[in-house]
Amino acid sequence: MMKQTSQSMDVSGAETFMSAEFQLRNIQPTEPISRSWQRSLLKHGLDPHATNEVEVLSSSEMRLQLQQQEDYLNIARQGLTGLSKRISDAGYSVVLTDATGLTLATNLPNREKVRSKESGLLIGARWAEDQVGTNGIGTCLVEKESIIIHRDEHFYHSHRDLSCSVTPIFDPMGELRGCLNASCLGADKNRSSQFMTLQMVMMYGRMIENSYFRNSYRNQMTLNIRPAESFFDLAQEQLLAVNERGVITGANRSSFFEYSSLLPTDQLLPGSRLQDIIGISIDELLTKTNGGSNVIKVYSPLLLEEIELALRVPGFRSVASASVRTAAKAASPLTSGKHPSLNELGGEDPRMHRIARQVLQVIDKDIPILITGETGTGKEAFARAIHDASARADGAFIALNCAAIPETLIESELFGYRSGSFTGANKNGMKGKLELANGGTLFLDEIGDMPVQLQTRLLRVLAERETMPLGATEPTALDLQVISATHQDLRARIDQKEFREDFYYRLNGMALKLPPLRERTDKSAIIANVVRRELQHLGDYQIDEKARQALEMYHWPGNIRQLMSVLKYAAAVSENNLITLDSLPDEILDHHSLDALDTEQETGVVKQKALSKYAGSHEGQLLLDTLKKHRWNITTVSEELSICRSTVYRKMKKYNIVQPNDIY
Repeated sequence: MMKQTSQSMDVSGAETFMSAEFQLRNIQPTEPISRSWQRSLLKHGLDPHATNEVEVLSSSEMRLQLQQQEDYLNIARQGLTGLSKRISDAGYSVVLTDATGLTLATNLPNREKVRSKESGLLIGARWAEDQVGTNGIGTCLVEKESIIIHRDEHFYHSHRDLSCSVTPIFDPMGELRGCLNASCLGADKNRSSQFMTLQMVMMYGRMIENSYFRNSYRNQMTLNIRPAESFFDLAQEQLLAVNERGVITGANRSSFFEYSSLLPTDQLLPGSRLQDIIGISIDELLTKTNGGSNVIKVYSPLLLEEIELALRVPGFRSVASASVRTAAKAASPLTSGKHPSLNELGGEDPRMHRIARQVLQVIDKDIPILITGETGTGKEAFARAIHDASARADGAFIALNCAAIPETLIESELFGYRSGSFTGANKNGMKGKLELANGGTLFLDEIGDMPVQLQTRLLRVLAERETMPLGATEPTALDLQVISATHQDLRARIDQKEFREDFYYRLNGMALKLPPLRERTDKSAIIANVVRRELQHLGDYQIDEKARQALEMYHWPGNIRQLMSVLKYAAAVSENNLITLDSLPDEILDHHSLDALDTEQETGVVKQKALSKYAGSHEGQLLLDTLKKHRWNITTVSEELSICRSTVYRKMKKYNIVQPNDIY
């Protein structure tokens, strides 16, 4: 445990202590480092001479964190990999964290891998300043600026071999998301040797932020602004997201830095008018760029210089005029292969092939489709594939999760409202999902959770093929494909008077029941397809034979959604892009261990007693004694030995220790 300094130390005492400590360590700290030391002493009560250990989360805790940070991690991992390729040969480890200082991903140089992990540069380590004092990651996150923490500038002596160059990462609303860090063990004592590394880290940090921006606003209009002169630093490109009224809805960090200081003190960049920045309205911009097809130059009244503008308009967005919509559609076609096709979803399973063939026979014949199946079987993916295979593929695919929206809001979400309909309404009104899906596909997910009274109104809309938004004077004609999905037994809900029978038959023009993953005969192909689709942008990942067997043997209660989550976690914690048993979460390993034990018992291989002679070492004997002590409860054994469950299983295999089948 960390020992705390005296709580009676005041600012003067801290400054005296720091002056002596800095002189002893022969360092001349920058202002951010001095502030961090003072926080470590006075605010966090830490003692630089105490023993310090970096907290490391368990695999189950870490898996939850990785799931919560999935979008951020997927975007940032490419920047982490790109930076690592350029500096790993110089002995640098590259680390990506969240906003709390928790390490989400690492790329460690092979020759320094063991030492790096011993120094705390591993997934699941938490480098918060209030826990480990002044350090590159924690101090960068507090100061919110790029920083170098070199060797003895670290608060604790145990980190003195590290030299860290770190830059913060912000989201498009200016909120801190984490940081990118390059650390080197045993770096040159000259601090200036790290300046070039910091510049490289900052460049990749900005690239991550820009990728984050583009992903966040991929369905909105975005503007790339750069000086009109020929030379331009791509790491400093300015990006703005703008809505159809010409209001800025998001920006990357370069734009925040460039424009925020030029705006009135009470005015924020998000919420400002684009015209105030670039000098022309959104309608003029759409016209001059031909819906985003052309790059133009204008004079900015705010920057007092000529700038170059490149507008990106997402495909099939409703903009000012038909001519602009046509130009936008031509300039921004749908990305090929973004979602799996019906053929891909059919895989190699005969039942799925039959379902895919049946769907192709009813597409474009105005037949509503009801998809059922367990949670995670891919109902929305199947609905998207139906849309993409239909004549409506150029129209919108609009999804509404009936279970995720409060009952009071579902009606406005579906039908929308006109301007001035009620107090507190958006002054411009709001189009409902039905109108937005006009000409395309409306996907009603978890339809079994739709309130009964709303089923009545939607039934009439589907029968009459027109909708009347709140406050409207004339109905709007509808031309759309309706696809519904649920994991519930709708017949049972009809019997319980919780679902209208006539509504059920209106939705159930064709019923598709997707089989659970455990029943599919093509699990191997599905695993390979998920690796290809979900991990290819992260690198070329392979799965070794034992891990593949464990994945195929697992019962997958969460189906394909769970498989995707498990493989993303395994990729994050794997080494050298090879997914092994050690990369898999505990629940997969537990199930695999039991299956393997059952198989061995059936063949008569397992002995009735685990024999200590198989241990063969002190470590093996200790493990065997601990297993016996806790009656082979792997969780309690891992807690007592302070190792993860997968390590327990690995060591059991190493020392040929097997659980007896008569312990109860």
